[in-house]
Amino acid sequence: MNTYDAAYALAKAIKESDEMKRLTEAAEKIKGDEEARKMVKEYIMAQMKSDYARIAGQKEDEEAYKHLQELAVLVSNNSNAQEYLQAFIRWNQVAADLQKIVSEAMSQGMDVLELDK
Repeated sequence: MNTYDAAYALAKAIKESDEMKRLTEAAEKIKGDEEARKMVKEYIMAQMKSDYARIAGQKEDEEAYKHLQELAVLVSNNSNAQEYLQAFIRWNQVAADLQKIVSEAMSQGMDVLELDK
């Protein structure tokens, strides 16, 4: 199979996947719910900041952690926000798995370029 054909087939499979459909449907709902959209955006940004700080080895900021927990409660109380966030998280899991699979296949033969070998 031609790799370009396979790539287009993968793109089609992604667009037609249940996870992408759920994410798209949830996105449509929060487009019409400004409160939910803002809430989700703020929660995702706060989560990303927390993750980056942890990865960078920074000490956990209690105030930021408390704010993130408060946002989580707000999101859980808004069905549109909760539905979007669940779909977003699931899609990110699928996307990470797909990226790992493709990256591993693409890296074959490149191990000779590693510095420690």
